[in-house]
Amino acid sequence: MRVSLWVAGLQLVTATIARGALLFQARHDVTWDASLFGAFAIGFGYDLLASVYVAVPAALFAWLMPGIVWRKAGFATAAAFVAISAVLLAFVAVAEWFFWDEFQVRFNFIAVDYLVYTQEVVDNIKQSYPMPAVFGGLALAAGLAVYLAYRSGSLRWIQAVPSLWQQRAASLVGIGIMGTVISYVFSQAQIPAFANQYNRELAKNGIYSFCAAFWENEIDYERFYKKLPVEVALARAKALLCSADEVPLTDQPLDMRRKIERAGPEHRWNVVLISVESLSHEFLAGRNGHELTPHVNRLRKEGIDFTNLRATGTRTVRGLEALTLCVPPTPGQSIVWRPRNEKLFSTGALFRARGYDTAYLYGGDAIFDNMRYFFSNNGYRVVDRQAKTRDDITFQNAWGVCDEDLFRWATAEADADTAKGQPFFLHVMTVSNHRPFTFPTGGIGMACGTRDAAVAYTDHAIGQFIEQARSKPWFENTVFAVIADHCHSSAGKSLLDVTKYHIPCFIWNPKLVAARTVDTLCSQIDLMPTVAGLLNWSYTTTFFGHDLLATGAARLQPRAFVSNYQKICLLRDGHLATLMPKQQFVLGQVDLRNGQLTPIAANAQTELLDDTIALYQAAAWMFKNGHLAYEDAAR
Repeated sequence: MRVSLWVAGLQLVTATIARGALLFQARHDVTWDASLFGAFAIGFGYDLLASVYVAVPAALFAWLMPGIVWRKAGFATAAAFVAISAVLLAFVAVAEWFFWDEFQVRFNFIAVDYLVYTQEVVDNIKQSYPMPAVFGGLALAAGLAVYLAYRSGSLRWIQAVPSLWQQRAASLVGIGIMGTVISYVFSQAQIPAFANQYNRELAKNGIYSFCAAFWENEIDYERFYKKLPVEVALARAKALLCSADEVPLTDQPLDMRRKIERAGPEHRWNVVLISVESLSHEFLAGRNGHELTPHVNRLRKEGIDFTNLRATGTRTVRGLEALTLCVPPTPGQSIVWRPRNEKLFSTGALFRARGYDTAYLYGGDAIFDNMRYFFSNNGYRVVDRQAKTRDDITFQNAWGVCDEDLFRWATAEADADTAKGQPFFLHVMTVSNHRPFTFPTGGIGMACGTRDAAVAYTDHAIGQFIEQARSKPWFENTVFAVIADHCHSSAGKSLLDVTKYHIPCFIWNPKLVAARTVDTLCSQIDLMPTVAGLLNWSYTTTFFGHDLLATGAARLQPRAFVSNYQKICLLRDGHLATLMPKQQFVLGQVDLRNGQLTPIAANAQTELLDDTIALYQAAAWMFKNGHLAYEDAAR
């Protein structure tokens, strides 16, 4: 018990220091009012809960250590325990500082995901942060903790643990029971709402947040979210998805399939889909008086530019889900990550059915975020760093090869397919606009190491790729679609800041599509149905996305789906409906310019609420019951 109490106390101290440090980092974002005192008070409560969690491994350590060790070398054992505990807890605090610097939140699903991919994350940390200074600081923390414990007499106190294993086991069992009870009784959802989400994030504890994210990795919609009777939800969703261009295949209420019929022959155009890492729409306007994306801006003007398009989520896997499956972001993890995600109806399936070569090109290692499994089990060839030799790579960092290398791979794939006389669909996912923001020097006149420079480099690589493509025999028969996977940040002062989902998107090739601007509110899930419309394809669909250029699209209500794991939202007509676990929801008016959300009464927008429930419930039900399968749509 003494060992557990000591480490629990140390956790309280480090957690308080960490909260103060994060407050300093977020000083320009938080609201400096009485709610900050509430955040620290609530935070102390969650620090106490986290102390129980850290006490469990401490009790396990005390129990596993043989009694003879405590009797013969108890002082040295206690000193080693104090040093190791101080290093681990200080490391958590430092990690929280860097995590907040990147995402402006406490540990969440991203931290859990990154723990799985240690190679990429460790390399990224080494390349992005001053690790010698970090390790030196951790060593200093260990030494200081041992010194203070010695001077205060804590080492002697810790040393005097019971030597009988039965007594130490009793402490372990007791603390383990407390930890289990806490896991079931408490949750982060119990933290009250704050007008400023940054203040609410400060109320959390990093260790507890990490554990909560680990437990809540997958969220069952039927169990946790507000719902309608299944037949009512699916019938309502079906009515919302149907239009003059998308007619129901059957009159069965649970059959969500629609038939798209187009007159005239289909086009056999090649398609290159480029999803760009973390390219927020705000970058297109330039920063600090410097234009970061001259090539992208020029291409937008020459193509079909969707100026009011929103990403569905805050992670690459959400963007891949939206572009591949064209469904709303159901709660929890992306479908790219989930079990039973094989042989789904996808954009790739439409191309494969027409004899296209379908490939997913990724600059990193596609094992990351389950990409290789998902794409290879949905009919794509996967081309990634692991599939290439040293001769194919001129520059790489923790996350993958530079974008210029990736686009050289794409050019080679297009050349090879053209030589075989086969049309192609290439989905190209970039990585350069990611910390540590390193890339080949030269070409853009900016040094590595900043996000602005990485954005400029990615723009340079895209421009170079397009210019090279112009000289290829396949160019005149190829449509290029460029879209971001998500914004560079997601945190904001509102419950969910819609400005953090605004991403660029355009379709380009002046020889095939006429330039135009589409300023209608739309979603990431609409891009590939729109591309299929340009190709004049007729097919049966279970997509929730629409062809934005079709005649019937003008009669559909403009909307966008946005989410952040637990909060799933529908943005429509200046209003935002947000669904949350425990059947909770929030309705509000939203300012698209600054993300300001003004809550409104539930009875003011009952139609919006019911539509939001119907669409998300239908998407979750279809995946869970196998109705997103390709065979289901094709039959």
